[in-house]
Amino acid sequence: MKKILVQPNSLENLGDILKTDITGIILPLEHLSVNSSIYFSLEDIKSIINLTSKEVCVSINKIMHNEDLETLEMMLVSLNKMNISKIFFYDLAVMNIVKRLNIKKELVVFQDHLNASIYSNNFYKKRGINYAVITNDIPRDEINEISKYNSLMLICYGYLPIFYSRRYLISNYLKYISKNKESNIYYIKNKDDKYPIVEEEFGTTIYTKEPINLINDINDLNVEYIILNANLTNREDFRSILNQYLTNRPEIDSSKCYRGFIDKKTVYKVADYE
Repeated sequence: MKKILVQPNSLENLGDILKTDITGIILPLEHLSVNSSIYFSLEDIKSIINLTSKEVCVSINKIMHNEDLETLEMMLVSLNKMNISKIFFYDLAVMNIVKRLNIKKELVVFQDHLNASIYSNNFYKKRGINYAVITNDIPRDEINEISKYNSLMLICYGYLPIFYSRRYLISNYLKYISKNKESNIYYIKNKDDKYPIVEEEFGTTIYTKEPINLINDINDLNVEYIILNANLTNREDFRSILNQYLTNRPEIDSSKCYRGFIDKKTVYKVADYE
């Protein structure tokens, strides 16, 4: 069975997860992460490490600004003293600071839609990056080809970000139409489809209309870790999903799952120029 990492969406959800036979958890670090229902302080992470023998990984996936760098460096120094397994990162500032300070933690590059080729993965591998979360935007055969040269992880369950803005789009829109903000989660409707749009500390994200679910594909994917993200999924539904992955017994037909581009051949079209 493949190794399973889970990102929780609440403390209750985290409690459920730690009781199961997963490999480890991914904890988004407060003030330095995005796209999560819950964030954890250094003290939270330290307490959780003391509660479990599973891998504890930390996500630092915010785009960094100059004013973030001092805090980022301080957090990395503190994390280096803890028994964490891996640091997931988006911004190359994380990689550069880790190398400069000789921090001894495994690094995982996690850039949503950007990391999609053998060349990009080899770029990071040559710089000492241990793992890459390969994008869900490419098909199975390309993922398996890249896996021959790199150690990969893949999101197999969860709502995927399709758009991110540093602006507070929900608040700005509601202000424009003179309405009060009643929730951080709203929906954008396109014909019959509804896409979750979530506003948080560092901006706004639009997600896929439903979570990707590759439960029927994991045996054909040559990745070392699979990631299950509970963000935007209720506790009972996620408990069922996690059990299916742990037992490798899917209870849902592939045709009823959103599976992204896993079976869609990549097509390059050259524009017509005069």
